[in-house]
Amino acid sequence: MRRIFAFLAVVAFAPAVPALAQEPGGISSSAISRCAGKIGTDTRQSDAAFGILMLDGMPWVTIERTEEKMGAQMIATTVTGTGARRRRDGTTVPFRFTCVLDAKGQAVMFHASQLQPTLGDALPPATVISGTATYLQKLALPRGAELRVQLLDAAKSPADILAEQVVRSGWQVPIPFALRLPKDTALEGRKLVVTARLVAARQILFQLKEVHAIAGDDFRKPIELTLAQVPPGKR
Repeated sequence: MRRIFAFLAVVAFAPAVPALAQEPGGISSSAISRCAGKIGTDTRQSDAAFGILMLDGMPWVTIERTEEKMGAQMIATTVTGTGARRRRDGTTVPFRFTCVLDAKGQAVMFHASQLQPTLGDALPPATVISGTATYLQKLALPRGAELRVQLLDAAKSPADILAEQVVRSGWQVPIPFALRLPKDTALEGRKLVVTARLVAARQILFQLKEVHAIAGDDFRKPIELTLAQVPPGKR
């Protein structure tokens, strides 16, 4: 327990380290989704109409296996990374977070530390592709639904994941997102595309029919993604 909280105190000011872990299913790790669920649940308990919570995946997340204990709870995985909270007035507050998961992969604690720009604390430089995702059907999203967005290099097979984000939005659309690509990433020879899906209880509810190709203008203005409903039998 003491070691866990000592680690939390350090990570608030430590730079994010790119992760190498990648799992099938369209996200760097299911751990990010579990952490998004934890912060969404915790926030909803204090504010039923909470705004927007974003957690960055690759390359801004680190996933480490551990055998720590938090009280009587065994901790199997520690996830550290970056994210942001979108306020109702439209402003965005970036943060660094630590999330711990038990042996079953369930998030048991989420701790976020708001960045302190006056102390020189800032996210690493990045090129940002921002936008919104929505769908045309007049359907309410179920609780626990999340948007998963990825920036891929389709010039390779299988496509490389260059950046990704999981967004919990309070179940309202359109849902904003911001994919952060490291500033020093070489873009020559790459075929950049964005893919997106709305997921609940591990089932895809809506997704892009085709990937969205990224052009030069998409780095300067937000993109708009319209997702198609996935029939229940194909989820």
